[in-house]
Amino acid sequence: MSSGELLLGVDVGTTSARAALFDANGSMLASSGVSYETSHPRPGWAEQHPYEIQAAVEAAVRRVSANRGEQVAGCALASTAVSVVTVDASGEAIGPVILWMDTRASKEAAEINARNHPALRYTGGSVSPEWMLPKALWLKRNDPERYHQTAYLVEIHDWLVHRWTGQWVLSLPTVCAEWSYVPELGGWPVELLEAVGLKDVIEKWPNDILHAGEAVGGLTAEAAAATKLPEGLPLSQGLMDSYAAACACDVFSPGRLSLSLGSSSCYLAVTKRPIFDERLLGPVAGAFGPSRWIVQGGQTSAASTLDWFVRHLAPGRTYRYLDEEAELLPPGSEGVWAMDTFQGCRTPHRDPASRGAFGGLNLSHGRAHLYRSLLEAVAYGGRQIVEVMGQCGVVASSITACGGGARSPLWMQIHADVLGRPVSVIDQTEPAALGAALSAGVGIGIYPNLETGTTAAYRIAHTYDPRPEVAEAYAQGYRRYLRTYSALHPNLLN
Repeated sequence: MSSGELLLGVDVGTTSARAALFDANGSMLASSGVSYETSHPRPGWAEQHPYEIQAAVEAAVRRVSANRGEQVAGCALASTAVSVVTVDASGEAIGPVILWMDTRASKEAAEINARNHPALRYTGGSVSPEWMLPKALWLKRNDPERYHQTAYLVEIHDWLVHRWTGQWVLSLPTVCAEWSYVPELGGWPVELLEAVGLKDVIEKWPNDILHAGEAVGGLTAEAAAATKLPEGLPLSQGLMDSYAAACACDVFSPGRLSLSLGSSSCYLAVTKRPIFDERLLGPVAGAFGPSRWIVQGGQTSAASTLDWFVRHLAPGRTYRYLDEEAELLPPGSEGVWAMDTFQGCRTPHRDPASRGAFGGLNLSHGRAHLYRSLLEAVAYGGRQIVEVMGQCGVVASSITACGGGARSPLWMQIHADVLGRPVSVIDQTEPAALGAALSAGVGIGIYPNLETGTTAAYRIAHTYDPRPEVAEAYAQGYRRYLRTYSALHPNLLN
């Protein structure tokens, strides 16, 4: 990349769109974010407005490209998955986005899982109600008019790429991870789709499926005007946000596990062989290149539990203020405990119906106890995932963290103490946008592959080491966490 040429990465997240400009070494030169609203019209539902998301994305890009648009050499998007949007034949969105965390399709997921199709082996033995097949089946059954009006049933990511380039393409990592597309078995699980009455959905999915970093096309004149970027600017295929963040964490390094801690959490490892375990997600082939497999676990609710806490129990207080209150308490929150499963459990238990809880309260406890118990609960949930990965042969000698939750020194120290491993935080405030920018760099030939780009961009800001003096307190808290989950959901644990 010659001097003055920049890469644009866009992170289409759960609460906002973030745009950032980077140089070839991964140094961020400018960033901007624009938020949008999420509605929860029924328990377990989560929806957004597609055109509000598009407007936020384009506003964020305009801010960072002002006076620098001509310096941008390439761009790509990272987005939540699976956030479903229904689109008519003219390319216009119909109805709201069904957000990734929406679990309305639990019944449909259970029906699909009961088929025991071989494709399910590549998604931990089952599909989540958050994913494409259950949501598509729910739409067909519960909103048939909208379903039949839909020419393209895709991700918000795919629709935005179409809005900018006029091209309809899918992301290979996303469809392998969460759409039940298995290249090793010939692609789409046609027999499974037929069995549940969804064979026609294949007609609503674009035929072109691209690896991260493959060229999609140039920005249209309309998109260029909306973003203040040059017409024809190359747009490359990006990644789902958790995979993009894992690239920013250089997950390719042996023994390293990436942790993306945002509204949800994602623990991700790259392996040289497929790992099949029903407690984890994957294995996903080819997401980061040939002979690379991804195995991952995650929590549906992570920092979103803190957002809930602030909105309802601490309005007007900042996370930093609440951290300072909670830091005065000892590990274990003086007997107060919480369950992090506010929106269900993703791994190691597939339980969309599980819900959050607090316990151990007495009249001496206050707001800080509740808040700290949530911080600890999310770390305990992460420990379950890391332990299962270890049982499957994933070596995780260290963890690299990113995302909004990684900005809390208290929460990172709690994670290091609970997980019993050093937790390093990257020197990057926009990790998913960086992962998207690296994909753009691959697409225009700056990097031969994602691994090369991540090596160039990887930098650590701080490392938190586990403290031996608190290990037993957290071990007790973790055992209580497991007992509590077992008591609340006795059918899920042996």
